[in-house]
Amino acid sequence: MAEMITLDIAGYHGERVPNTFWRQEKEAEHIAVILPGIGYTCQMPLLFYATRVLQDQGADVLWVEYNQRADFKAQAGAELAQLLNADVGAACQAVLTQRKYRQITIIGKSLGTLAMGALLTTDPRLAQAKAVWLTPLLSRAALCAQIISYGRRSLLVIGTADGHYDPAPLAEIQTATHSELLVIAGANHGMEIAGDVLQSLRAMEQIMQALQTFLSTE
Repeated sequence: MAEMITLDIAGYHGERVPNTFWRQEKEAEHIAVILPGIGYTCQMPLLFYATRVLQDQGADVLWVEYNQRADFKAQAGAELAQLLNADVGAACQAVLTQRKYRQITIIGKSLGTLAMGALLTTDPRLAQAKAVWLTPLLSRAALCAQIISYGRRSLLVIGTADGHYDPAPLAEIQTATHSELLVIAGANHGMEIAGDVLQSLRAMEQIMQALQTFLSTE
């Protein structure tokens, strides 16, 4: 079982970072940090079930809920990037002091993958972290370059009906990093298959199975 608490984290402009910390009652050696999208919260299916997978494997989990800031949607461009980087950096600093973790996993969805790219290429403490990129913004060349620069084998999940889907950078990333790719036919940016609830549920199951396997391998 895990208890749900809020950590006291000062982020962008010294303001509190909205967060939920799921702390295992037993000692945990694995911490996962989850970075949501703009409108895709940590309570929504991909990230909710990813949290459950991690908890089943004994991990503590931190939701960095920057998208719950009152002024979040008013931010754009460079200021949004600064907010994300400040909040996420501060959140990682805070959570890594909670226990002596031996394994770190970072999971980002959509906008969260931009924060991941910056974090993983600048924080040496995360050099051996496992990275899971859910619906990454492959249309951003800078992000693709960061994934390659990070270099470690990752898990990337995206649908062919996602506006950011592009097989060319995916292939380049796989060649450079030997990453695991899961491409869901017909799935959109919310990882749903329009007009087919059952197929959407099957896709969710496929993603969670891929996540379990990825987390269990060295």
